[in-house]
Formats: sequence, C-alpha cells, structure tokens
Amino acid sequence: MLRFKISKFFFIFTLIASSAFSNNYLRPEFLKVIKYGCLVEEKSVVFCTDQDITEPHLIVRLPLLEPIILSNGVHAFRVMATLENNTGYNLSGASVRVFFGDQAGQVLDVLISEKIIYRATSTTKKSHLIRSDVPITVPLYERLNEIYLSADISDIKISLKELIFEET
Repeated sequence: MLRFKISKFFFIFTLIASSAFSNNYLRPEFLKVIKYGCLVEEKSVVFCTDQDITEPHLIVRLPLLEPIILSNGVHAFRVMATLENNTGYNLSGASVRVFFGDQAGQVLDVLISEKIIYRATSTTKKSHLIRSDVPITVPLYERLNEIYLSADISDIKISLKELIFEET
C-alpha cells in the first residue's frame, strides 16, 4: 500500500513538474531583450538601431504586452512602449512604431503622450488596447496571440517615428 502511494505521488509530481517547465507563454522578462537605441544631436535624431550602442541618448523598450479579458468577456492585449530620455532635454512625447510581423495589419503606432524629463523614463500607465472583436485590429490581435502563446519575440521590431522636444 505504501509503495502504491509513493509511486502515485511521484507520478503526479512528474506530471506537474513537466507541465510547469513546458509553459511557453510570453513572460515579462522575455520583453527585456527588446530595445531600440538612438543618438541625438542638437534636438535631431541622427542614428537609431536595435543593436547595442554605447551610451544611447534614447532607449525605446516594449515592457508591456499582456493578455486581458474585458468585463464583457472579450479577449484583448495591452501593449505599451517606454522611452528612456538621456538627451539632455525634456521631451513632450514621442511616437513609436512596433512591428509584430511583416504582414499588413501587424504594426502598431504607439503614442507616448507624457512629459519625459531628462534622465527619466516614460510610464506604462496609458496603454494601447488591441481587442479581438474589432475587425480592423483582428490581424494584429491574432499575431499578438501567436507571439504570446509561442513566446517567440524574434519578429518584434521597434522604430522611432517622432520625437517631440519641450519648447523652452
């Protein structure tokens, strides 16, 4: 009887452990790899890349990509980019383009509409909501769902569209 209980325990433990290690959902730490750095001269962006550069003046990250279920049962994703400002100037906002694939409809223009002072990073308090029930956003929602379920961030690319410097 004891031998049966021990073998049953190990069988259940093995099932639980294997399912825990097979979780391929996108986790927030996976998103930390995604960043886009830019160099700025005289309030003008002169160079940007997704490769590591020494002391970039701007760093764009994608820290928020999470699934949610709305109160009416609709599935959606919250997405937001942040901007780290090391330009020496205060910023009034920015526009960032995030590519989640190379197909039409798999692009999101993210607006960062807050003041970002020198040596500060924007917040994710305001985020974009990509709903599964809005026909125009269905291709983007489906792609986000694929990325989330596979935890494959290799197709996510960021570019800086616009940078708004605070008027002095």
